[in-house]
Amino acid sequence: MVLTISQFNMKNAWKQPCLVAVTLLVGVTANSAIAQSIGEKTFKQQCAACHAVAADAPPGAGPNLRGITGRDAGTLKGFAYSSEFKKALAGKKWTTELMQSWLEDPQDVAPGTYMMYKQGNEEIRKIIIDYLQSVN
Repeated sequence: MVLTISQFNMKNAWKQPCLVAVTLLVGVTANSAIAQSIGEKTFKQQCAACHAVAADAPPGAGPNLRGITGRDAGTLKGFAYSSEFKKALAGKKWTTELMQSWLEDPQDVAPGTYMMYKQGNEEIRKIIIDYLQSVN
């Protein structure tokens, strides 16, 4: 039985539970893909000049951010963190909250650190962080 959009309503939904499940799954998958592509584009525009996320990419002006979520701050091998960064973030892990604060103003988190970029828009910070968590 194939239902047209106009025939599909909650009254008929119980008759086609697979259709409902597939529709919901496709919608969630499509939204996730769209969100990731927006995050990737935003990351490339605002972060990729200094940071990479590819598994085998060496650090650039900033450390490789692949797998940053949950990582101890300042521990990526092969990257020279500033002493200010190491002092301010010693013993901290990269959580969503810490990443939000860091992207909002790194100089507030670690005065004197090398990173000068700051993002005042909370939604853009969230997009970047969500993307980084997707490449974890």
